[in-house]
Amino acid sequence: MKWMVSVFFTVGLAGLAPSAQAAAAPSEAASFVATPLLAPASADAVQRRCSRSLQLEDALRASLEARTGPAGMAQDFQAYDELANVMMVGALEMDLVGATHPDHAVRDAARACAGKLAEKAAGVSLSRPIYDRLAAIPTAGLAPAAAYALQKILRNYRLAGVDKDAATRTRVAVLKKQIAEAGLAFQRNLAEDKSEITLASVDDLAGMPQDYIDAHKPSADGLIHIRTVALDANPLIEFADHEAVRKQMYLRFANRAWPANEATLETLLARRAELARLLGYPSFAALDTADKMVGTPQHVKAFLDSIAAAAIAGSERDNAVLLAEQKRLMPGETTLQPWNTSYLTDIVTRREYGLDETQVRQYFSYTKTRDGVFALVHDLFGADIRPWKGAHFWSSDVEGYELYDHGKLVGRFFLDMHSRAGKFQHAKTAAVRMGLSSGQIPLAGLVCNLAATGPIDHAGVRTFLHEFGHLLHVLYSGHQQYVSQSMMTLQWDFIEAPSQLLEEWIWDADTLRRFATNAKGEPIPVALVARMNAARHFGEASFWRRQLGLANVSLGFHDRPAGFALAPMWLQLYDPYGPVPTPEGAHAYAAFGALEDYGSFYYTYVWSKAIALDLFTRFRAEGMRSPQVALAYRKAVLDPGGSQPADALIEHFLGRPMSTAAFRQMLQK
Repeated sequence: MKWMVSVFFTVGLAGLAPSAQAAAAPSEAASFVATPLLAPASADAVQRRCSRSLQLEDALRASLEARTGPAGMAQDFQAYDELANVMMVGALEMDLVGATHPDHAVRDAARACAGKLAEKAAGVSLSRPIYDRLAAIPTAGLAPAAAYALQKILRNYRLAGVDKDAATRTRVAVLKKQIAEAGLAFQRNLAEDKSEITLASVDDLAGMPQDYIDAHKPSADGLIHIRTVALDANPLIEFADHEAVRKQMYLRFANRAWPANEATLETLLARRAELARLLGYPSFAALDTADKMVGTPQHVKAFLDSIAAAAIAGSERDNAVLLAEQKRLMPGETTLQPWNTSYLTDIVTRREYGLDETQVRQYFSYTKTRDGVFALVHDLFGADIRPWKGAHFWSSDVEGYELYDHGKLVGRFFLDMHSRAGKFQHAKTAAVRMGLSSGQIPLAGLVCNLAATGPIDHAGVRTFLHEFGHLLHVLYSGHQQYVSQSMMTLQWDFIEAPSQLLEEWIWDADTLRRFATNAKGEPIPVALVARMNAARHFGEASFWRRQLGLANVSLGFHDRPAGFALAPMWLQLYDPYGPVPTPEGAHAYAAFGALEDYGSFYYTYVWSKAIALDLFTRFRAEGMRSPQVALAYRKAVLDPGGSQPADALIEHFLGRPMSTAAFRQMLQK
């Protein structure tokens, strides 16, 4: 899953002079936030909205910087939070338009605006007058949540470099502009990648499900063109009988956005390393982890090593089974190849566990899955989901809904779930507006690429539920006093835990049988779900070793001076953790989007998984579908958003501090 990281104090250009215009009226800021740009009709509409956003931010900043007299939360922090709210909505809506709009010119306009907004945000982050004003707020007598919000914002200012001298702040401003530009270029190269493989005939699709074959007919040139997007690439790598086809797709998929992103990534890493040195940190990883749960790169590395130690035995055991199968089917192959692992895993799970993924797929479709997810969150949390009447979106296949709780509107959301030319290619939750206790209603949605018709696989169901976990977090936490207490300000290495927790319900027979039915309307058999669970852990340790490898790349690329060669460094960092060696000719870092938006902390997926399984121990003990446990979880973990440290949320729900024991035990099954 990809989250757009909050831009307030992480990217952009500082040192911009505030506008001389009069301070904007509060109603103008409220109006701006209340009417986010979702479906612009043209690039001109994006540019007009962008200009309004920039002007409003200038006015709010100028007003706050001009304040005098005694400082206080009710006046000064509230004014800062209003500015933060406008900056957040402006950045998030442009991220959404740039990722989803069908018109290329509109997407480009949104991405260009995102760069300008990042400049403004970083300018705010280096505003010494704002920092001094907030730092002057007396903390005596503040409520704990308010004191925590103030402390977080002041820390973020210091991490941004506001306390450095003028020359340093000027260089920081330049670097942040360059970082923002390089990051946008990296993601643009990936989003606009048009790579594909071509197959000579339908015979090359032997082993593929019939619906896949039907969806990939020969073109006018007589060849079958298959794009290197996950929706097309992953099934081919998993099911195609011809090794040459699997290898071709695997390598082409691993080389998306290469070589375009080679120099772009080198620039991004170099600028981040220089920024960290200017701010007094030994590496960008040290700067990047300073505000996270884990605290330091050294703690990240120790955590990765501890999980790797738990995973290696199970991974090597499973790989030995796969290698034996590869030798049987492909004589002469003495090394387990990465383009064969999914294919061989499917064969082994069919034989050893009686599990046929094509048999599983017949019980899942997009519509059934959507309705099943809605029913599940109703049963667990009391979520009453209704159509969002009168909503207008950027594409006719986008759906709008409202979530109610005992008749009260909690938030609105959209589902943009199907592939479209130029659209973001993977899956993410797109927040647009956080909720506030003053009545500001949260707005967010899912941006995925699931098949609109026909069956979807079990992994697609997991993707849906995972992203819906993020969505619920945005909506249920949308009642804070300040946007600075929203879940977007929660420690970022906790952010995946609620989503990874919700994934556990896709393995529950009682849950699946409520929506997973075949063409005859028959629910998925309990025996089949039992086989799915029996086969579940085969290959799971290897999956997490891959995640560990990616996490170590993310950390290692940012925990040393820049200037190294990317390909050899990938091998040095990834291969000791990964389940199989990186094949020659692969340049996966060029398409590793998390290097841009997650920086050094891709480890969060592994860290959050440990948290998720720890949280799940209470559900396992007291009932997976217990509304009492679910409500306790919602109140302790989802509702607080970023108003408390993540460690406190965990302890409030479990009655004890976080433990990695459940994760390590799972890996050793």
